[in-house]
Amino acid sequence: MTRFYGIIAMIALVLSVGGVVFCLVVKSSTVRYGFVNTEKLLTSFVGAQRVEGELRKEQDKWDSARRTMADSLSAFESRMELVYDSASLETKKRLKSEQVHRIEELGRFTKAEENGLIKMRSKLMEPVYKQINSALAEFSRERGLDVVFASSNGSIVYGEGSRADITDDFVSFLNKRYH
Repeated sequence: MTRFYGIIAMIALVLSVGGVVFCLVVKSSTVRYGFVNTEKLLTSFVGAQRVEGELRKEQDKWDSARRTMADSLSAFESRMELVYDSASLETKKRLKSEQVHRIEELGRFTKAEENGLIKMRSKLMEPVYKQINSALAEFSRERGLDVVFASSNGSIVYGEGSRADITDDFVSFLNKRYH
């Protein structure tokens, strides 16, 4: 009988050790992941908010200048309407040519505004992205995360509010680090 209990004890010990080894292997091969909602991150991070404020100021300047040009075009067209019907063919051509020139100038200005704001956003956001990436690497190491996905406009189909959603915690970490 003692021999029987000895065999059972040995089997129990082997199974226990096997179970512990199995748990350790499973735990070590498990990938820990999270995701960050980049839209929420960029609207919540003080560094990105500062950049957006600067961009709004710059856009307001451009918009004011564009409105001035548009008003000038509108005033020109109003004056042109008054004399166009009774004007000579050469005057009509000159007026139309100037109108086209003003319209094209407004179009070039609008395009320059768009390109200027895009370049400015890119330049101003570069250090913000570096801060985010640096902080996210540190945050991930501290949390033991192996992979962090970024989501924007619904590229993560499900998960918001789950344990995998680290957005709020990371925004808090980021703002404390760079504020």
